[in-house]
Amino acid sequence: PSFITTIIVVLSLAACNTNPYTVNNLHPNGDNLGGEMMDTFTVICKNVYHDSVVANNLQTITLGTINNNSDFGTTNASIYAQFNLPSSQFNFNSGTVVDSIFILFPYRSAYGETTAPLDIYLKTLDGHLGDVIDDSKLYYSNKSFALSSGSIGGKLAASFSITDSATDLGKKIQPLLKIPITNQLFISDLIAQNGSTTGAFFDNKSFHQYLNGIYIHNTSSATNGLLQLSTTDANYAGLMVYSHSATADSVKTFFPINVGGTINKFEHHFANSKVKQLITANTNQDSIYVNGLAGVRVKIYFPGLSALKNTVINKAEIIFENVNSSAMVTFAAPDNLLLTRINGATGGEISLEDITEGSPITTLTDAIYYGGINTKGKYTFNISRYLQKLVNGTYTNDGFFIEAYNAAARPGQIVLGGKNSSVKKIKLKIIYTKIK
Repeated sequence: PSFITTIIVVLSLAACNTNPYTVNNLHPNGDNLGGEMMDTFTVICKNVYHDSVVANNLQTITLGTINNNSDFGTTNASIYAQFNLPSSQFNFNSGTVVDSIFILFPYRSAYGETTAPLDIYLKTLDGHLGDVIDDSKLYYSNKSFALSSGSIGGKLAASFSITDSATDLGKKIQPLLKIPITNQLFISDLIAQNGSTTGAFFDNKSFHQYLNGIYIHNTSSATNGLLQLSTTDANYAGLMVYSHSATADSVKTFFPINVGGTINKFEHHFANSKVKQLITANTNQDSIYVNGLAGVRVKIYFPGLSALKNTVINKAEIIFENVNSSAMVTFAAPDNLLLTRINGATGGEISLEDITEGSPITTLTDAIYYGGINTKGKYTFNISRYLQKLVNGTYTNDGFFIEAYNAAARPGQIVLGGKNSSVKKIKLKIIYTKIK
């Protein structure tokens, strides 16, 4: 019997390598190995609020507001931005006169409705209260810092185009967000840091103690969209000072963004939304809601998986489908979703083994075997390796999370079929061979 068991395992896994997405290849007609397919499982689905996510060291940061979305409520994204010196032991030219100062961020994309203008306000962080940004630490998307009173500038009732060129000293450059700093006290105090060998311009540590960061936020309640901004542009992601002196006209001085000290803050308000109703009800749900920027995710549990004990898993897939395609016209669905297993001891999440099948990945779009890629509103995940360890007793059956991939930088949202959606409920398909 042990010899027969070994043959079953080897042949079943070999069959999986022929074409892992074709069921007929996994269980060909006339197969005598006893392979079977199971696609009827009880499922428990519950929408839950997403925990905060790490929100510094991001290549893409988000600014703006989605107001009163009937499914997901209100989402607000603001930024704590920190800047580095142009160089160590920096000094402005003698007699420098500032013409203007702007915070600059090149556009990456926009999300939602982007026709309504934003009202952007700028405030400095109040480092005197001891709550300062330390770029060696990780910060989460629900972090709040104390702010100084009064605004140092901003851009009110202004429309933005992510495709129109900007200007830099009369020359056309890439599209970017330009937020003016207009507070004269701030400007004069910045210039006054000149000349000291141990002052604010000595090194980045000294500069961060002087200007710990600037808070950038939208206050307009009329907006219904988000700007996605780059932090990685070496020429235009930062604070730009335009100035002149007796010896030089049209001087540019650039303080680049400090990516480790720049933090996205996300606030979600679910009052009167469908999400709020479902989470309050706390019942097994026919529709499940997922959005990015640490908004909402779903707990999923298949209690019947214990029936697969003493089997070899040839193929196992979980399939989710969009049930609200009309909403995707304005608020696009995520390009990728992420499926993880729940840590029963801590309530946290653990990556599935299947995500690293094949070569190492740099983004989820490389994980072809694992899946999770939006294919016309359908997301298919291969969980074969995970499920084999589950039925072998390596793991306990604690369920899954389904959430937006890269939730710190991607704002997509989608409604998926859940427990008993009429046409697009969750599907779990397993091809297995019994070990006799």
